[in-house]
Amino acid sequence: MYSLHYLFGKDVQNPASAITVSSLDLYSPDKGYGFVIEKNRRSQELLQIPELNSAFEPWYWLNSEDISILNQSEDGIFITKSDLYHMEDWPIPLHFKVKLSTSGNYTVSLNLKNVGNTASPIWIFTGRRRLMFYTQTFPVSSELHQTFTINISDIIPRSKTSVYTDNTLDIVIISQANIALCQLDITSSPTLPTLYIAGDSTVTDQSTSYPYHPGCSYCGWGQMLPFFFKPGICISNHAHSGLTSETFRSEGHYDIIYKLLRLGDFVLIQFAHNDQKLPHLAAYKGYTEKLTNYIHELRLKGAIPILVTPLARNTWLGDGSYNDLLIDYANACIQISLKEHVPLIDLHQFSKSFIKTHGLENSKPYFFPNDYTHTNDYGGLQMASYIASELKHISSLENFISCTIDNEIRSLLQVTQMIKLPSPPSHYIDRNQSNHTVAFTDIEDCKDKDIIISLASKGIISDRETLFRPNDLIIRIEVLEWIIKAIGFVPMNVYNDYYSDVIGHEWYAGTVEVAHQNGIVDAFLTQKALFHPSMPVTTEELISFLINSYKCRKPLHTTFTHTGIELDNVSSFAFNAILSAFEIGLITFPFDPHEKLTRSQAACYIQKLITLLQ
Repeated sequence: MYSLHYLFGKDVQNPASAITVSSLDLYSPDKGYGFVIEKNRRSQELLQIPELNSAFEPWYWLNSEDISILNQSEDGIFITKSDLYHMEDWPIPLHFKVKLSTSGNYTVSLNLKNVGNTASPIWIFTGRRRLMFYTQTFPVSSELHQTFTINISDIIPRSKTSVYTDNTLDIVIISQANIALCQLDITSSPTLPTLYIAGDSTVTDQSTSYPYHPGCSYCGWGQMLPFFFKPGICISNHAHSGLTSETFRSEGHYDIIYKLLRLGDFVLIQFAHNDQKLPHLAAYKGYTEKLTNYIHELRLKGAIPILVTPLARNTWLGDGSYNDLLIDYANACIQISLKEHVPLIDLHQFSKSFIKTHGLENSKPYFFPNDYTHTNDYGGLQMASYIASELKHISSLENFISCTIDNEIRSLLQVTQMIKLPSPPSHYIDRNQSNHTVAFTDIEDCKDKDIIISLASKGIISDRETLFRPNDLIIRIEVLEWIIKAIGFVPMNVYNDYYSDVIGHEWYAGTVEVAHQNGIVDAFLTQKALFHPSMPVTTEELISFLINSYKCRKPLHTTFTHTGIELDNVSSFAFNAILSAFEIGLITFPFDPHEKLTRSQAACYIQKLITLLQ
């Protein structure tokens, strides 16, 4: 049986079978073990691929900085960080990496000790940032022994097209306290069963930045699921951002799982978020066909498929009602489950109820800041807890799952504080903004040049052409495309033929679909089933688009105190939108509601909206 033993204390007695590690031991493939900090991460290309490592990376403005300081005590090795300008309360990872003889299933045991003078919460992750352990308080001088069973497997990393061999184990300890890694034992466990996961970005092992905050970390529920499992089964997550039920196979991810499957292994499957953007993967057509094929093939290998309905988004309409964009796909999953007699976990219903109970604003702390699709670590843990509780009802899995939520985890799952992303230092922002160039050759003398460049740098305005045409009138479809990108509405390549003057093959049909789904355009402006995509946009029309979009992301608490404001010229459909825009500072009076706006003027309004939503 293959095994490795590491000791980390200073002057520790070294059994013949153990490897003693010092704070100077940085990982390299030749050495085969060591710590990963900024210094060796910058010098080794493979350490910069999140999926082949711990998936912890410095914040982008800290890439050239040395943050981590390794320290060695008599008990073990712990990490401290250099002085940072405003993130002193956010911890950094102690990351130890080991090269193993092969991929597969392993049993990992580690000993930790708090060698500092403060108690603190502690997180333990393995592999691609999979949560294995959390406790709210790790007292001073206390010791901790934990054992996990983990899977290491080959993977096709993000933006890569070929399979990368991965036979390395990553251990990460996160804490504000000085938590020393004292001992690590690794033993191959090839006979353990494996639970594989197939899915998209809402399921995948997301990377994060450090110094670490769970609220500022993208998270798929698949990477939180190991926390709820006892040793004895291993989880192998092959979900990836951007995948559909079709591309999971065509891009090679399914083949990795299929070759490894053994009798009695499990496969959790959740798709839909990207399928819904493609006409041929409609819920009751291509999507159903692809999922059904997976079920049949997995059963031929003796594996047990389990369907998961798609995670709901925190999407709302301007009238305050919940906007369910995935209900057809959830219902299709349920139909497949009934027809094929496959276990089903209705995550869509659970997450939708969770979001509707909390409401738009109180759901935001469970999602990555300014994102309405992807959970953060708090939300990922919340969804994984539900998945685990449902898996416990599957008889062959019940003995592996420990989904009892104690007070510590309950407090972690109840997040009330709004979370903001940290900002880079001002000199970094200035340096990078000044370096951004656009192809436009006609904005040099435009007074709104900086706003246009800023929107182009964010991808809101396309700069693939050389002319921006700042003084041309903007048309309805152009400004809606900008708004959809600025707000972050879910893009669509599907169009359901709502309007007689928009046909499915037009480049902007998906934009019309998104505008319709989210109630951006007032019904008054689309009478007789006409969308008027090429019509110039007036001020009051744009304001109504912007306010309708704003309300999908943030509640409006306007009092409509408009004493002295001249509104006689405002059309009835735009009246309340104009008042709301005035009260939140989107417009000032006087203004001409019927003025046809230029592209430059529209860009300024878009920038104001972005600022108001931050």
